[in-house]
Amino acid sequence: MKNKILKWFQADYYRVVFVIISISMIIALPFMSKNAGMSGDEHFHFKQAENVVNFYKTLGKDTAALVGEGGVADIMRYGQLPDNISCFIAKTFNIENILSVRHFVNAIFGWVGVLFAGLLVFRISKNWVAAIITLLLLFFSPHYLGHSFNNLKDLPFAAMMMMGIYYITRFYQTFPKPPKKIFIMLAVSIGLALAIRVGGLLLIAYFGLFGLLYFINQWIKTRRVAKEKHKKIPEKKEKLSAIFLKLLILGIGISVAGYIIGILLWPFAMVSPVKNVTSTFAAMSQFGVALRQLFEGALQWSDFLPWYYTPKLILMTSPIAVILGLILFVTLIWKDKQNYFYYFILFFAFFFPVFWIIYTNANVYGGWRHVLFAYPPMVVAAGLGFNLVIEWITKRITSKDANPEKT
Repeated sequence: MKNKILKWFQADYYRVVFVIISISMIIALPFMSKNAGMSGDEHFHFKQAENVVNFYKTLGKDTAALVGEGGVADIMRYGQLPDNISCFIAKTFNIENILSVRHFVNAIFGWVGVLFAGLLVFRISKNWVAAIITLLLLFFSPHYLGHSFNNLKDLPFAAMMMMGIYYITRFYQTFPKPPKKIFIMLAVSIGLALAIRVGGLLLIAYFGLFGLLYFINQWIKTRRVAKEKHKKIPEKKEKLSAIFLKLLILGIGISVAGYIIGILLWPFAMVSPVKNVTSTFAAMSQFGVALRQLFEGALQWSDFLPWYYTPKLILMTSPIAVILGLILFVTLIWKDKQNYFYYFILFFAFFFPVFWIIYTNANVYGGWRHVLFAYPPMVVAAGLGFNLVIEWITKRITSKDANPEKT
């Protein structure tokens, strides 16, 4: 019986199950979004998408995409890549039902976020069972699933941020010789996130921060080895210098490439790559519109909500299984010292945005959709929490089989 349980956790065919579930989800999500209603801002962004398509068609001569119109003065500050893709598809193939196209495209972005969440769990845990659990946790999270139907701003941004976190993790897992594919896909992730929202710049900040921590970790390891051998190791210092230089060169190169991809897909940034991007970041960081929100039985202005508004809503709307997995992750993380660095990446990716909103008393409304991009990493952490339990079970079974006299 014990051997059967062990084989159940370690069977290779779970990779096939992962692929089958992923394919099923990419079929189901667009179908489920087919009859979703129109969200509040869709008609504004559809008009802007037409302006963006015309901007590219006329090679920049039609400048309507560069000015706010239609009741949204700062709409040009949104890269809104999914809206633009939807408009391009609808016009190219003469599809009259633009709403269904928009929701179809949005659902595909939702699927991408689910896929990379599952893949990241496998890359860290090497366990397809944990990856499958993560797929299911994120897909059946009501908040994420609902936004996959008709939220073309927050959901695609969350998906691209998840994709970026995946390739940042893969970069450091394979360093000092990461494959070129990882360079390319990390730059693409940064570019696509930036082309949706200026907050995509966070991926560059994350990349740099984790690179600094990676180098510090290598430096600590080198000092520990030198101390154990009671001598200085000059070649280790040279190796550290080489690591730092390589991290710096690759980090700058990938970040610049991602930035260029982003501004090429965002007309307002294209005409002034520095000024318009920085001004947009400042404007979006201090959003001036306040809306009334129903919270704790009362209507409250969004710029005067209590500090715990966002974390409370996240806890209220997240599945119990996700919260349980997150508790397991935090509780059992000490058992897996080998992956501390990657666990920190995930923890920072879901904790920092929520902390920053609380710290800056940011103006948020419409639930916690503004930090939806923090949720996939949270679910990844939950999936890894369940994986730590799986590892604990398998290790106990293995140790008991190896030492039957202790049972």
